[in-house]
Amino acid sequence: MEQRLIHYLCGYVRIRITGASCERFLNLCAHRGIRLWCLFRTDEGCEACLSKTDFFRLKEIVRKSHTGIRIMRRYGLPFFIHRYRKRGAHLAGGLCALLLMIWLSAHIWNITIEGNISQTDDVIFEYLGNEGVSHGMWKNQVDTQELSEGIRSYFGQFSWVTAELKGTRLTIYVKEGISEEENTVLSESDQQTGIFAAKAGEVVSVYVRKGLAAVSAGDIVDAGTLLVSGQIPIYNDDGEVTAWQTVKADADIVLRTETSYYDEVKYETELKYYTGKERVRHMLRVGGVFFSLPGRLDIYDQSDVAGEITQIKISENFYLPIWFYKYTIREYENLNYIISEDQARENLEDNLYSFIENLQEKGVQIFENDVTIVTYEKSAVAQGVLITDESAVMRAAENVPDT
Repeated sequence: MEQRLIHYLCGYVRIRITGASCERFLNLCAHRGIRLWCLFRTDEGCEACLSKTDFFRLKEIVRKSHTGIRIMRRYGLPFFIHRYRKRGAHLAGGLCALLLMIWLSAHIWNITIEGNISQTDDVIFEYLGNEGVSHGMWKNQVDTQELSEGIRSYFGQFSWVTAELKGTRLTIYVKEGISEEENTVLSESDQQTGIFAAKAGEVVSVYVRKGLAAVSAGDIVDAGTLLVSGQIPIYNDDGEVTAWQTVKADADIVLRTETSYYDEVKYETELKYYTGKERVRHMLRVGGVFFSLPGRLDIYDQSDVAGEITQIKISENFYLPIWFYKYTIREYENLNYIISEDQARENLEDNLYSFIENLQEKGVQIFENDVTIVTYEKSAVAQGVLITDESAVMRAAENVPDT
């Protein structure tokens, strides 16, 4: 591969050797250290490839061997430049495009946050901005390890944070659920391999496939409590612990937890009625400059705007500082809608039924339903607690290889 690259950069030619003394020609080339490759016979003689520099050394060899040579084809960068020497604008444009791509690849144009639940992307982006991490910054200015430790220290609810830099994309992965106090007590191995409670509740059942159970049925646990350890002790004949085996914990644990529920339906509400009229508007953003693309835009008295943003990318991790915006403007009218108390109660019951059905589809069992519906002067309210049995467990880190 390296030799082919050298040949391309220096240039080489394919020649045809004719005459009765082709063997003498080849022997003289070998004697003078002229390298030939891709050598093969033809009806008219032989063909071979040699470098541009060696080609100019063939004059004496051709005279002594009484052969003739003819250039069949030229290859390499020097010949390419010579061929397009009168098209300097094309070469300059290609060079500028290459330099632009190199400059773009040295910056961060996309920042993605994955795994956050309690903290919104905007809050994390605000922290990143205060730390000087933003779109368009140089990649060599980002220390991913230092950035991960800073996020983990600032957001106490994040039990595990890692930053990954690929191409022009910075991805920050976070895991939540273990408090700082508990995190200092747990061993580093358990933080990586253990199973923890995602919610507070009472342990109903424990079935461990791999690991060592840290709780039993009937125990009351808080969110972040270690349920199954990934550290298995190894005992000798005297019952003493001689070593620890680390495994990726695997278990089925059911917790009885409380889920708060609240829903309100007003008797008199104002509903949006969409007339069906809508317009689509497109915009282009390059860096921090916006360009409005041509298109008709009607102004409605009342309308909703829904936007879609697409960032242009060359590959999965090579994003460019170009964004395409699509806005859909939909006209609507406000209509007053009045329902009775019975209708409001019926709507609340339907909403509660849908909520419970959605939980059951996720494998959650309803142990007790303590939700009541109360009617007031202007609205009806469904409020209470659902006692559920569910597999409310989580890992501190999911990228641990199984053993």
